[in-house]
Amino acid sequence: MDISEIRSQYSVLCEDNDWNVFHTPKNLASALSVSSAKLLEHFQWITEEESLSLARIPDRKVRLGEELANSFFHLLTLSQKLGIKLETVIEEKLSHDEATYQGMPDDFEVDQ
Repeated sequence: MDISEIRSQYSVLCEDNDWNVFHTPKNLASALSVSSAKLLEHFQWITEEESLSLARIPDRKVRLGEELANSFFHLLTLSQKLGIKLETVIEEKLSHDEATYQGMPDDFEVDQ
């Protein structure tokens, strides 16, 4: 499934449930932040090593996946509401980062 298919299917779900009235840029940015915080909560108080294996715990993997999906849907819908084609800005950002960071030594810092 590609992003345009996901966007279309999610748009239908939002329309069917009358969620669009709540999908303002402010609300979506807030929801994205909350969803990110819920994702971060899984990593609170654990070591770096524990964080690397967290997704090996089946129920945790499911909950992490749900929060990642929620974050993605909020981001996708926010980009639509702002008239930003997510695929385009992702490609542009990737090209920019490749040009900026390619061949740099590991200890070189770049201001963004």
